[in-house]
Amino acid sequence: MKNRKKRFYLVGVAGVAMASLAGLLKKKGYEVAGSDQDIYPPMSDMLRDLKIPVFSPYSEFHMKQYKPDVVVVGNAVGRGNPEVEHIVSIGQVYRSLPEILREEFIESKKSIVITGTHGKTTTSALVAWILEYAGLDPTVFIGGFVKNFDSSFKLGNGKYIVIEGDEYDTAFFDKGPKFFHYRPYIGLVNNIELDHVDIYKDLDAIKFSFSRFINLVPKNGMLVANKDDARVQDLVLKKAKSPVTSFSLKNGDFTAKNIKNNSEGTAFRLIYNGQIVTDIKTNLSGGFNISNILGAIAIAHFIGIPISKTKKAIETFSGVKRRSEVIGENNGITVINDYAHHPTAVRETLKSLKHKFHGRRIVALFEPGSASSKRKIFEKEYIKSLSNSDFTYVYKPFHAQNLLKREVFSGSAVSRSINKLGKESVYFDKLDQLLFHMKQQLKRGDVVVIMSCRGFDGLPKEILNLI
Repeated sequence: MKNRKKRFYLVGVAGVAMASLAGLLKKKGYEVAGSDQDIYPPMSDMLRDLKIPVFSPYSEFHMKQYKPDVVVVGNAVGRGNPEVEHIVSIGQVYRSLPEILREEFIESKKSIVITGTHGKTTTSALVAWILEYAGLDPTVFIGGFVKNFDSSFKLGNGKYIVIEGDEYDTAFFDKGPKFFHYRPYIGLVNNIELDHVDIYKDLDAIKFSFSRFINLVPKNGMLVANKDDARVQDLVLKKAKSPVTSFSLKNGDFTAKNIKNNSEGTAFRLIYNGQIVTDIKTNLSGGFNISNILGAIAIAHFIGIPISKTKKAIETFSGVKRRSEVIGENNGITVINDYAHHPTAVRETLKSLKHKFHGRRIVALFEPGSASSKRKIFEKEYIKSLSNSDFTYVYKPFHAQNLLKREVFSGSAVSRSINKLGKESVYFDKLDQLLFHMKQQLKRGDVVVIMSCRGFDGLPKEILNLI
């Protein structure tokens, strides 16, 4: 027993972040197991391949059987969960994900933390790949499945760790944002919008959290800020104590000119401090992604990575699963899976697809699945955003029964409003009816984009079978 490896047990292990932490702990040599209620790919596949046992449903029996040394509690579970009640009652040692990430992986490294309402996952993945391509062997912790790593995490021997910095709360016993724990040496703030309305009462509350993050970057580090976002710039001017590098599609330290979009992606000329540096090509599309790339270039520049290596890394970056990911093509129909759920992300995803698939009909399927999207608060914004598609299927909000009826997103009302704007839309609350309608509707040349922050009850697979 003396030589038994330290045992971690993760409650809520099938979420992207928790599964990634489980993987890092396993790679470090610890024994790891966990539990969850809803388990689906790609995280279920990753956990299986790592030989990490996953117990379901939640029950104190699993924990009694496994006998963990440390329990990590995900932010999706709280009091009332049978496993949480068990550990609280017996005095078991428990920690949050950010605490374990800091204690086990951050404290010995220089932390690069990517934040913002949008673009965190893609920018983090791109920064991680640039460092990897440059031979810096970073440790990586990202809220999405990065194709270049075939994983959402990586345990490296280099001095840097790249982290997607989430502003969502930490755990039931720590309601502050996760990114407060990550000790940024380099911090990037991409944009700031109202989101996570289940935990932030208004935009000022979100701005306050980002202002505290900005204040954490040390004077020997670097804050990388999006100059196109007025809220970011306001906070930078008020709170930054570190040096600041800006990126912008207009007039930042790093900017892009001569932007050209085509079916293969995007090309642009990189400008630094008004001087032409080089031409960049990428498989990514849309203005948001150019902004993400500029932020990643600014970080690479500060670290001292030669632009030739940064350029090649960008060219060979394969993207992130469920970020405008083509999952199938048949009978002239292309099917894309995307994580977009905030109105701005929905709008930008649809606009970028219209550029990439110019002249083809964009058919969008939207499921309000996040805590914010299933509330009525963003309905008007969703109507405008979804109107960027040619045809929109709106599905019922996921697990909205715990909300007051007047608070719940009305898919039928959103669909009617889209029709009034001259675009076609239908609402369904049953997947079989949606699929039947789609079978009659789809035609050669269509681009189908599925937008959901969860598994959409297996809809992507069903559509692939349909075409």
